[in-house]
Amino acid sequence: MSAAVIAGDVRGRRTGDTERPFDWNDTMTSRVILAALLAALALPALARADAVSDLRAALGKLQPTQPLAASLRVSTTVHKDDGKTDRAQLQVGVRSGSDGLGLRFSPELLQRAAAEAAVNAKDKDAPTPIQDLLGQLSPVNVQPMVDYAPVLLRQLDGATLASQRDDTREGKPAHVLVFDVPLPPSANKEMSVKKYTGQLSVWLGSDGVPLAVRNVMAIKGRKLLISIEFGSTTEYALRQVGTRLLAVSRHTEETHSVFGHDGSSVTEAVLTLAPAASGG
Repeated sequence: MSAAVIAGDVRGRRTGDTERPFDWNDTMTSRVILAALLAALALPALARADAVSDLRAALGKLQPTQPLAASLRVSTTVHKDDGKTDRAQLQVGVRSGSDGLGLRFSPELLQRAAAEAAVNAKDKDAPTPIQDLLGQLSPVNVQPMVDYAPVLLRQLDGATLASQRDDTREGKPAHVLVFDVPLPPSANKEMSVKKYTGQLSVWLGSDGVPLAVRNVMAIKGRKLLISIEFGSTTEYALRQVGTRLLAVSRHTEETHSVFGHDGSSVTEAVLTLAPAASGG
């Protein structure tokens, strides 16, 4: 569309050799079309901003007000560079309330860990899968399972919405927001980063509450003369119980390569509520 058509030609227009007088309706039509085009260009940006604002607002309302009791079952499979595979599974009790987070380890579980340690004391090559798995069950790792909303809010800080689309989750309609995640500042302190990708995907239900989250991260770099590659994909299945957003399951797959030595692991965590807490 030319500038004369958009702005209007007050001197008149020619059709062939005949000059046609200026038509005010033509100018108004052009202005309406231009305004519509500009509005259409702005709509995607406004929609993206609203989607993120709505997500933050929904998460801000999900603050635990009632105590929760549950059991957490965790299993792990570790594939080592020498071809060996270590597997372990355990279950712990979890309580969350105004007095904080509590983890209960059964006497049987502690005895299994002690038996591993006794064997390893005599044979340093003896595996200790239960001990290793227990080392991952710190409050920092368990707390997001019983209160995921603040975790997701922190993950959104600094992230940039890259795309969004309609989708389904477990057969139900969902809307997916996909974010680009910046490199954590601490990464450059650990090594010289050559390549990095980070992505956060959030599935939203019809009420705007997250149904699932996927975190994907891949990093490649060097520390001194050592080449390091690391990749991780974690998926959370989420559920609202009262005013609390739970991660009822977490599935993590990791791969690493350090100085040519490769390895991988899969960790699965499933949170099961006690009967009195399973409503909502």
